[in-house]
Order: sequence, then C-alpha cells, then structure tokens
Amino acid sequence: MYHCKVCNYESNAVVGFTQHMKLHSNSPNCPFACGVSECSRVFRKFAAFKSHLYRDHKSYQRSLRSSAYENIHRTLICQIEFCQSTFTNLKEFVNHLKSHIQEGRKIKCPFRGCEKEFGVKSTFSSHISRTHRNSSSEHVHETFFDNPHQNMGQSSCTETEIVEELGPEEALDTELFLKNLSLFYLKLQAKLLLPASVIQTIIEEFQDIYDLAQSDVFSKLKQKLSVLGVSNTTITNVIEELKKEDVFRQGNCILRTDQRRKTVFKTAFNYVEPQPLYLGANDSGKECFAQYVPVKETLGALFESDSFKKQYAESHSRLSTNNNVLEDIWDGQNATDNALFKSDTPSLALILYQDAFEVVNPLGSGRKKHKVLAVYLTLGNILPHNRSNIDHMQLVLLCREQDIKYFGQEKVFSLLIKDLQDLEDSGIVLRNGSVVRGAVCAIAGDNLGSHSIGGFLENFSRSTFFCRFCDIDRQTFESSPLKTCSARTKLSHQQHVEELAACSTDSVGGIKFDSVFNQLHYFHVCQPGLPPCLGHDLFEGIVSYDLALCINYLVNQEKHFTYAELNQSISQFKYLGNEANDKPPEISPGSEKLSGHAVQNWCLLRLVPLLIGDRIKNPLESRVWQLILLLREVVGYVCAPKITVDQVAYLNVLIEEYIQSRVELFPAHTLKPKHHYLSHYPELILKFGPLIRLWTLRFESKHTFFKQCARKLHNFKNLCATLAERHQLFQAYLGAGCLFPPTIQVERGTEFYVGDYNEKIKAATAGLNFTQGTTVATNEVTVRGTKYKKGMYVVLGQDEEGLHMGGIKLILIHQNLVYFVVGMQQAVDMVDLGVHSLTDTDQESNYTCVKQDDLLDYYPLAEYKWRGTSMIIFHHSF
Repeated sequence: MYHCKVCNYESNAVVGFTQHMKLHSNSPNCPFACGVSECSRVFRKFAAFKSHLYRDHKSYQRSLRSSAYENIHRTLICQIEFCQSTFTNLKEFVNHLKSHIQEGRKIKCPFRGCEKEFGVKSTFSSHISRTHRNSSSEHVHETFFDNPHQNMGQSSCTETEIVEELGPEEALDTELFLKNLSLFYLKLQAKLLLPASVIQTIIEEFQDIYDLAQSDVFSKLKQKLSVLGVSNTTITNVIEELKKEDVFRQGNCILRTDQRRKTVFKTAFNYVEPQPLYLGANDSGKECFAQYVPVKETLGALFESDSFKKQYAESHSRLSTNNNVLEDIWDGQNATDNALFKSDTPSLALILYQDAFEVVNPLGSGRKKHKVLAVYLTLGNILPHNRSNIDHMQLVLLCREQDIKYFGQEKVFSLLIKDLQDLEDSGIVLRNGSVVRGAVCAIAGDNLGSHSIGGFLENFSRSTFFCRFCDIDRQTFESSPLKTCSARTKLSHQQHVEELAACSTDSVGGIKFDSVFNQLHYFHVCQPGLPPCLGHDLFEGIVSYDLALCINYLVNQEKHFTYAELNQSISQFKYLGNEANDKPPEISPGSEKLSGHAVQNWCLLRLVPLLIGDRIKNPLESRVWQLILLLREVVGYVCAPKITVDQVAYLNVLIEEYIQSRVELFPAHTLKPKHHYLSHYPELILKFGPLIRLWTLRFESKHTFFKQCARKLHNFKNLCATLAERHQLFQAYLGAGCLFPPTIQVERGTEFYVGDYNEKIKAATAGLNFTQGTTVATNEVTVRGTKYKKGMYVVLGQDEEGLHMGGIKLILIHQNLVYFVVGMQQAVDMVDLGVHSLTDTDQESNYTCVKQDDLLDYYPLAEYKWRGTSMIIFHHSF
C-alpha cells in the first residue's frame, strides 16, 4: 500500500499514487516522499520521485500484485456449461476464464455490477486491467461461489487484492485539485512576488490557450465518435457535460480576478490580517499608520499547523537535564528562573527581533524616506536547527522609521504590548480547549537597535555610559579595560528612571527613558533581556578591526609576508565544504578593517593559519600571531552551539587574556565598546545559553523578502500596508504545507546490499541488521539542515590521546536514522598553527559504523591538504 505522508491518501496502484502526489506539487516544504513505509527518501523533483518508485521498488510492486491473488479461502466455480472447475485463487480463476475465450466461447465479466461479455482475450484482459484492477474477491458476483449466500466480508485477506499491475483510472480529487491551483497562484503572488497585473495576464492568456487546445480535442473526439455511429445529439451532450465538469475551468472561474483570488487565499488558508495602527498626523499634516500583525492570532495560526504542533511537542521532550551543559535558551538562567517557563503549565518563549532596513538604494534620493522598522517573531519552542530557517519567522510590526521617531515607541508598540500582556495572563485557547500562555524571553537586535528599544543611549563613540549590561563609564573602561562594573538590574534601572523623572537632564546612568517592554510581567530589558549579537560584535567588529590590525603589523613591522602574497593566497586557495560558500574578499593594504561581511570574516579567521601560517618564521615567538590564534580560540567557544559551565569559565580567562594582550600590543589603538561587550559574554552565555542561538544574521535575512517585494511591485504608496499584506499571504502559503523541511533529506541513493561492498565495510556493518529492503546507501544526506557528504570528516570522540576523527566512506539510512561508515583517524593539535593534523591518512587501518546522533559534534569538516599534510579546521569548539 502506497501512503501519502501529506494527506494520508492510500493506494495499491503506483500510477494512482504518483498522479495523486502531483496534487501536492505546490504545497510548500512538501517534497515528494516515497509512499513505501520502510523508505525515507524524499525528492524535490517529480521526475526523480517517479523514477525512484519504478526503479527501486519493483519488488514492492510485485508483492502488491501478488497479494491480489493470494489464497482467498473461498471456492470460485466456473459457470461455463460442462466445466464447473473450482478455484481458491482469484488470479487462477481469471486466467481460466481467458482460456475459455481462446476456445471460442464468450464469457461474462465475473465482477458485480458489470454485465459485459467478451469473446476476445485481449479485450477481456484490458477490461479487467482498466475497470477492475483494484477489485478483490469480495467484488466477484455471488453466483460464482460455491456458497452464494456466504458473507462476502469474511475473507481473511487484509490487503486489497489487485487484479492487474496497472491501477484504475481513479477519479480526480476535485477539492485537492482546486487547492493545488490556488496554491500555485498564491505562490506566484506571495513567493515569486509577481504583481497582480502580471498574474492576471498569465491566467487569462493560459485560459485562452487551454480553450483552443480543448476545442481541438473536442473536434477530433466528435469526428471519431461520428465514425463509430454515435449521434450528433449524444456527442454534443457529452461534450457539454465534459465542459461543465472541467475542474481547471471551474477553478479559473473561481479565481478569475485579483479580488476573488485574495478572498480565496484569506479564507481557505491560515491568513492573519494585518491591522493598521493609526499614529496621528505628522508635521506635514499627513496621517501616518503602522501595520501590526496580532501576535495572539499569529500564534493561533501556528498551532493550526501539524508540523508546528509536532515541533512544539518535540522541543519540550528534548529539554536538557544536564545542568552543566548549555545547548539552548532553555538552559540559560533567564529561562530557568522565569516563573512562567518553570511552571508545570505549557508555555511559549517568544523571541522578538527589531531592526530598520532600507527598501531602496541607500545612496539614492529615496533613502530614509522609505526606511522601515520591522519587528519579527520566532519561538524558543522551535528546535534550534529549524529556528534559523526564515520561513517560519513571523511578522509582528512594520513602521516607517521616521514615524517611530516622531510619534514615539509607546504609541507604535501599544497594540503589541497589550497583546503580550494578555498572552502572559490569559494565553491562547487551542482547538482542543487547552490554554497556552507565553512570554518574551529575549529581544534580539544590533547594538543600535537594542539600545534604542531599551531606552539606553545610542551614541557609542562619545557617551559616558555605553553599556546596557553594566554601569561602567567610558573613563573607567579606558583606564581599566578588563573591569566590568555593577550589573544593571531591574531595581537599579527603576532607580535611574525615577532620577530621570525628577531632574531635567536627558539621561541618567545611560538611560533616556523607561522601555515600554518593561511593562510586561515576565520580561525586563535589564534581566538582561537584550542579548548581544556576536555577528555584529565579533565578526563585523572585533574580528574585522583587530585581524586587520594584526595583519598590518605582520606585514609592515615583522615583515613575514606582503599584502600581495596574502591576497594571492586568499584568491587561489581551494575552499572546501561550507567554506566554499563564504570565500573572503581580498584585503586592501593598510585598511583599518576587513571588507567582508560577518560570515566571510569568520571564514577568514578560521583559515588564516593555512593562508599565511607557513610564512610566520617563529610562530611561538610572534606575540601578534599568538594574538590571532587566541582570537580564533575565543571565537570558537563563543560560537559553540553547545558549551559546558567549565568551558564558560575558561572562555572568561581567554577573553581577559585577549583584551590584555590587545592593549599591550597596540596601545595606540584604543579599544572599542565591543571589546567591553565581549567581556560580558561568559556571564551572558550563562543567562541566555549559547549566544549563537540568538545572533541576528538569520533575522536580517528576512529583510530580503520585503526589499524584493518593494522593488518588484514598484509601489511605494502606503508601503508598509503593501509589504505586510504580501508577507501575510506568504505566511498563509507556507502554512498550507509544512513549516519545516524533513529532518532527513536524501536525493540520490540505492538499496544497500552488503555484498556489493568491500570487506572493511562488511565488517563495519556486521550485526547491524542493514537489510536490502530497509536500508538506503548514499553519498550525500542532509540531517537537520546540515549536509554531509562522502569525503567529509566528523568528530567521533575524545580521550587523553586526543580527538578521534572519521572520514565518511558511506552513508546509510535505516529506519529514519543516519549512519556513517567512517575510516578512523587521530587528530593532533598543532599548537603553533591552531589547527589539527590527521594521522594514518591512508585510512586502511580501521572502519567503523557510527550513528549521526552519537557524534561528539554534529558539524562536518573538510580535509585540507597543506604542505603534504592533511589538516582539519574546526568550525567551533566542543
């Protein structure tokens, strides 16, 4: 039985199943999944999916066909005169009837409700195949049984007995077809961002072409039926009935205008209507509006998605029980100390993100005029690997930046604060009657945005108080850069707010006003509630400036290499694995900062030992080179997706050592506020969990949708309303399918037959019950968004001898679990370079099979050849 994993449709016929799967072609995040229960293969393209079914599951098709003729425990009797042969197998009975046709006799179709007679064997076979291929012994007319009054439901067969290989001409699911057509038009409008006028042209022109083609088909049909003697009246009536039942024409009639399509989109799918929030009239007398998407309605729409409900349940079942390990926000003190989150009742942890972006050329005449402030929402209840997927991120608010500056945060965020307070107190009521409450656990953003929304001073270069985490002043920071002053608390913040209200100054202790988000019961900006963004602080801040400073010193002072040699290494280096997508740009001679974006700078920092390490004459004696390696180590721990409390303490020591060395080596180059923020990272990791879970770069990717939307639509009148509606249509489109991609995705693979592989693989997989019918072998697989390929390396374990690595030789998928057959090797730390070299590079000594879930670290690594040695560059610490 072929089973559809989208809508639970089932079919015994591969033809019917493949045709059904076409009806899901426009459902988002619903790849074509194999309908065989033991197979976990999914495909992006229908052709590959169909080829897989016919090529890799021939034995399964044969088993379905053979089940049609298995013993039915009832005796069938041939009704031909003087024959009276008996059978207990339906296939044998049908073949026997064919033998009578060969004798020149006419036989009657044995199935109930069919009165046709046949004198030609091929015609009878074709009739059985097309009309009765899903029929079983239960459908045979009672007169063909030895006991005509026997209950036809007593058959012991549990599967439908298919009579022939080909499936029946199943009736098209009209409702599903119309849904698929609606999703196609919605995809054009919301995902591909085509203007409504373009979509209207496509529909009208395609309908005209379809009508012409259909008229030609009906004309030819009329001619052929006339030759067969069918009257013109009958032909005309049949054609008219076919036109009336044409589902494509019916669908286009329903969706024929932009207004009709929007009505269908908003009623048929989980569409959450943006609410215009009237702000008032500005200096020009123009009425201004923000667009607010109700948070409670958004959360309710999410719970309508089966994929989200599954994710919500799974995230709670996977909460860490090891207090010494921090893997997610739930392990941080902010979550464990939150009265709502630590209660026994179900709760939602909201992560908000705010940022302003330009939808036009930032150097053009429209800059600032169309700059938009956006607030997005994600949930800590979503598993971390899916949280970085921008599709599920929800829109909360859009407002022109100049409007929020003019009217103030209290007015712009008024509806949001009201909804969040209601969510804390009353929660949302689900369909099953249960109530789920929620609270904000963090508001992410860059430093400027976080200080703006938190009510802190936003001048980082000149203001006395520049830190939102402690009360340090600029003079103290410049004289004692390692010092962190008293942490800001809810109480100290309130005292500053009261002082501010009592005096006439613009700020007190770095605070300009009391943030509207402090009105919430379970959130405060000084919990802390505004986490740092390591993308901005580290890769576009400290790494960008300090690495450029160190390189300049190595070039001009120690003269280990030139900028030309460095840039030649950068441009000619063979980047592998994930680094191939983030190649760093060349470095301008004497530049104060790197020119790459955050991920490119991170890539350069990781690979710098292989780019210039061989040119450093005495690496252990060069303090600047050691400073680079120290920065790499700091970044490795800060970016770790899992970190222990002991490692956090060690990170604190590393950061202090780095800042002290940075001051000593480059006294003329003053530290930046971001260096001070870095000193808070250890305590912030304990508060929020791994900071990589809250960095803003994935949120910033969400801006791309709105920028493309504005540029493609060429309509800047009431821009926020246009963008909000388009985005909510896009979310309605996504909600019609699966919000998250499959956990395991395999494109190309074959059934695993151990006899086809060498002795080492046979030995590694011995005793693991990897059978041919239940195991798929492949060279590439994606697990929780991470792609593994043959030839990559994974970290197997660690002991007193060092790290144990495994070079992937074969990937196996068995019962929805991923296994790697790897060649085991030892990784040796090269202290002077900050990288690891691999021993036993021939990998002939030992093969083993390891489950993906059992790896010490999930991240796959590339093998780099450097001066004849195999090198491994770790992505982060573990």
